[in-house]
Amino acid sequence: MPCPCYASTPPGLPMREPRSIVITGASSGIGAALAKAYAGDGVHLALGGRNGARLAAVAAFCRAAGATVDEGILDVADRHAMQRWLGDCDRHHPVDLVIANAGISAGTGGGSEPAEQVRAIFAINLHGVLNSVMAAVAGDAAT
Repeated sequence: MPCPCYASTPPGLPMREPRSIVITGASSGIGAALAKAYAGDGVHLALGGRNGARLAAVAAFCRAAGATVDEGILDVADRHAMQRWLGDCDRHHPVDLVIANAGISAGTGGGSEPAEQVRAIFAINLHGVLNSVMAAVAGDAAT
């Protein structure tokens, strides 16, 4: 079953049903929901996250739905780790789609945040996306 995300995609776009998908932040929230939505026969998922137990639970669900799954316990703020992981993913299952979803919040809505906390949030939410996308675009772990 194709992901419902593509239900309104106009005809003629090249990637209507990706078969090899990388999702960061896949151990919870939106990332886990996307992994479960894409999981199915003939789909390979490379799921990345920092919490091994939660990531394993999402991976088990996706395998039960028919997908093949590789799990990567890593931090998207680590550029070199992302280059190695995404390079390996692409070599084993050429990647059709990268969903750079990993992100954090501090849970301080309404209060002020210390500068170091803001820096930590940016390290994941901005640099994590860049590390994921740049490594995927390069398609080479040596980048």
